[in-house]
Amino acid sequence: MNKGTIICVDDERNILLSLHDSLSQIATGYAIELAESGVAALSIITELSQNQIEVPLIICDRAMPEMDGATLLIQLHQQFPKTPKILIAELAEISHAIQASDRTHLYRYITKPWDETDFSLTVREALRSYEQAKQIAAQNQTLKQMHLELQREIANRRRAEALLVYDALHDTLTGLPNRTLLVERIEQAIRTVRYDSTYQFAVLFIDLDRFKIINDSLGHTIGDELLVAISTRFRQCLRNTDIIARLGGDEFAVLLEEIQDTSDAIQIAQRLLESLCTPFNLKGHTVAASASIGVVVGSSSTAYDSAADLLRDADLTMYHAKKTGRAGYALFDRQLHVQTLKLLKIQSDLHQALERQEFILCYQPIVALSTGKLIGFEALVRWHHPQQGLISPGDFIPVAEETGFIIFLGEWVLREACRQMHQWQLQFPLHSPLTISVNISGKQFSQVNFVQQIEQILLETGFDAHLLKLEITESVLMENAQSSTSMLSQLQALGIRLSIDDFGTGYSSLSYLHRLRLDTLKIDRSFVRDVDRSVEQIEIIRTIIALAWNLGMDVVAEGIETKKQLFQLRSLKCEYGQGYLFAKPLDRAAIETLLAQDLPLQYLN
Repeated sequence: MNKGTIICVDDERNILLSLHDSLSQIATGYAIELAESGVAALSIITELSQNQIEVPLIICDRAMPEMDGATLLIQLHQQFPKTPKILIAELAEISHAIQASDRTHLYRYITKPWDETDFSLTVREALRSYEQAKQIAAQNQTLKQMHLELQREIANRRRAEALLVYDALHDTLTGLPNRTLLVERIEQAIRTVRYDSTYQFAVLFIDLDRFKIINDSLGHTIGDELLVAISTRFRQCLRNTDIIARLGGDEFAVLLEEIQDTSDAIQIAQRLLESLCTPFNLKGHTVAASASIGVVVGSSSTAYDSAADLLRDADLTMYHAKKTGRAGYALFDRQLHVQTLKLLKIQSDLHQALERQEFILCYQPIVALSTGKLIGFEALVRWHHPQQGLISPGDFIPVAEETGFIIFLGEWVLREACRQMHQWQLQFPLHSPLTISVNISGKQFSQVNFVQQIEQILLETGFDAHLLKLEITESVLMENAQSSTSMLSQLQALGIRLSIDDFGTGYSSLSYLHRLRLDTLKIDRSFVRDVDRSVEQIEIIRTIIALAWNLGMDVVAEGIETKKQLFQLRSLKCEYGQGYLFAKPLDRAAIETLLAQDLPLQYLN
């Protein structure tokens, strides 16, 4: 399909041929017409216009006999105002090209001889600018009006300077204001609050939900078109006095000036969310989209000092909205800020905690349910902070995951667990061999050298690989589905046993469960909690146990806290279990006392 015809005008034939060769490689899908004079170019363009063929780009030499390039472009601009025009000039002629820019409405000018890389980039940008201008004009009459107003403003100053300012303050894809312009307007609103205590404004921080999936599955072109279409819908939800900016990627922000109260901001947030309820039709693809919004109100009571502080809180609130449920909004409060500062402190202290040896391992016993006999432990990391005391894993593990620190922490847990277990084997030689189960995060599992890392730890600690169990969640296995089979096979080749943790709470894909050939299936505590009084939970556990047996796997039930739960699990023929009924996670000294007694754990509680 012909996208249009590019016109090249130069009185030197060799330059025309060079332009033709370069454009043939750069502008795929476009026809190229060559003209050796301005008169010839006007004739070609007249014929193209009669045939309604688009002219997306005109490249013209400045110095030509009969009609120079500036004169030609002035005439062509009346007929093709939206077509980018590139003027070619000798280095000494650049000042003339700049002087002519206001009258010729240049897109760019280039010098002779030109650099192929710069030329290619300039042409691609010019063609993309032309195509985006067409899209925006067709999609949104309001944006078209903004563009016309911008052109009138640009006409009052030199073209090059105006384009530079525009590029610095607007997003090239959507045409919306960018972060720089938004920050300027927010700073103005903050200053207004300082001298007018009745003035209120709001900032809405918007992040599209699961946008990466759309980009990965449909491609970045469809992703870009979706961003343009969404920005159009968002604009239609706002007042003329409001400003919406694209901050980058799939993030937008809206500044609502002169609102009456918080309810005005919430109403706009709801309107923005509702605008995404209708799917988008993009090149034959029906694409559904949703967003999460963080709302911050600026007033005399909040007293923000800078736009950066306000945007930080809006961003934070948006992530809170995502965590509590996508396709919704959240309103900022100070407690949320306090929690964030706490998390930032944890993040800062985490990296020093390993060096200061603030982490310790606790070990929760795993027993045979029929006899209460101890068969192994699950290693659980704990953090004794020098100022805050014992920090819950629920507070620091997610931070470690998010920052990537979990890779270092996970390696330490593996090494320490294997070292301690080997030491207990030597200390209690008459005790039957015990297994140690260690949880593995998704980031650890994704490491290229993960298998080699474990092999080195086993070599250093002298621990028997057959007694090591790695616990991996369903979600981690599914997210790494293509590489999981190979990775698990390598681990099993070392003699390591593998458990699927929290079974039933994630994907529960039976096909992958069969393919991965795991050793142990751990039933999540959420199923065990009501097993003594819920027929539905009993049947779920019965099904899970039957599935595990059919696949040659043993079963461990987590979170056993009452004797009724224990009796019910025994009746269902569940083999192993762990929970507070037998023992809480214990420190090293408590475990050594337990090993010295060598008693069935069901009689210790």
